[in-house]
Amino acid sequence: MKKIFTLLFLMGASLTASQLSAQDIDRSFVFIDENGNEIENGATVVRNQVEDYDEGVEVIYSGLSVKKMDNPSSNFLRMRYNITQLDNGFYQLCFPSNCVKQTEVGKYITNQGSLMFNPQDLQSEWFPEEDGSCIVELTIEVMEQVSSFPPQYEHMAYGPSLTLKFVKGDDQPGLPGDVNGDGAVNIGDINFIIDYILKPRADFAVADVNGDGAVNISDINAVIAIIMKS
Repeated sequence: MKKIFTLLFLMGASLTASQLSAQDIDRSFVFIDENGNEIENGATVVRNQVEDYDEGVEVIYSGLSVKKMDNPSSNFLRMRYNITQLDNGFYQLCFPSNCVKQTEVGKYITNQGSLMFNPQDLQSEWFPEEDGSCIVELTIEVMEQVSSFPPQYEHMAYGPSLTLKFVKGDDQPGLPGDVNGDGAVNIGDINFIIDYILKPRADFAVADVNGDGAVNISDINAVIAIIMKS
């Protein structure tokens, strides 16, 4: 199995927060990848590097963190997450320090907390028992503390969203030309290749559509040819 980390920027992601216009997204906090790069709102992160968590237990880590930006409007936030696919095993999300294990698809909310350091690891991970996929939609929710005793918080705004896709196994069917993994071959795949050419990443095998060992205009033409035939 090829172990790759893929950051896919999708157009028109169907997430609550990503449907908002850019000025409606509170940027007090943002998602960043394991290299410290900010992840664009509405993106899809695909993770398929299986590691040993414990004896006989496998895990795939998201590599995600949350970063507090300069002069944030609030120090408090929580995560809303919607598990849309969970083939086997379980998904775990730890934030801010409370770890919750989910074994079924559904919509969930973490406890609210304040970032004590910058950035903070989300500890978002999937523990697969067999080959398959786990898909989770994550949205940052910015909170305001309205009472100290007892502590109470109110919703202020939604921050950036992303879709997190874990994949285990080589038997996951792929659509030729579907470099962004959204199940279709369209302009989004062309934009993905252009983005890759401008800023190469670790997902070379995905972006090299024609398999010639390079990612360039030829791969864009290959995707266009697939679109024209469909």
